[in-house]
Amino acid sequence: MTALPTTNPAHVTPPGADTRPHGFARLRGAYSWRTSAYALTAPAVGLAALPLLLVGRSVGYRWQRRLAVRLLDAEIPEASGRGRFVHGTAHSVAALPLQILSAVLAGVFWALFLARGVCYPLAEWGNDVSGSWGGPTMAGAWAAHFGVGLLTGAVVLPLVALLVAAQRRLAVRLLGGGTAEGLVTPGG
Repeated sequence: MTALPTTNPAHVTPPGADTRPHGFARLRGAYSWRTSAYALTAPAVGLAALPLLLVGRSVGYRWQRRLAVRLLDAEIPEASGRGRFVHGTAHSVAALPLQILSAVLAGVFWALFLARGVCYPLAEWGNDVSGSWGGPTMAGAWAAHFGVGLLTGAVVLPLVALLVAAQRRLAVRLLGGGTAEGLVTPGG
């Protein structure tokens, strides 16, 4: 007997295809955690990279590029020489408003969700929760606060994912080793 093939050629992913999750699938699993991690760390890396770039240190470029490659699965070719300064500086300045907005949204959501949603019984231990949302019992109040946190996350996390997707596009465009639409002149 002849062995049957184990894979269907119609279901094989072509090389170079975008295999990242799309739509609501981005909110599940590791990608959403990496998205939040990028949103929370990118402003600090960008702000630390800018002065380093301005004094001629390419480590600022490498930090920004490495963060986007590792957390966002961005394929960014390495720039060389003066290109690192130009691309890194352009990315630090252009991405900063998006980075700050996504960091604020993600930071406030996760801080409030963990403090008031997950850890509600610890925060209100020994207090009367009869007038609280979901009261009069601690279990009801905890469930209500946790539910509000989940509903808030259903609104905030997609916004953070959209902002981080825009930052990914900026990183690929601005940190890439090419000319990035005139940021680096040929031979410069």
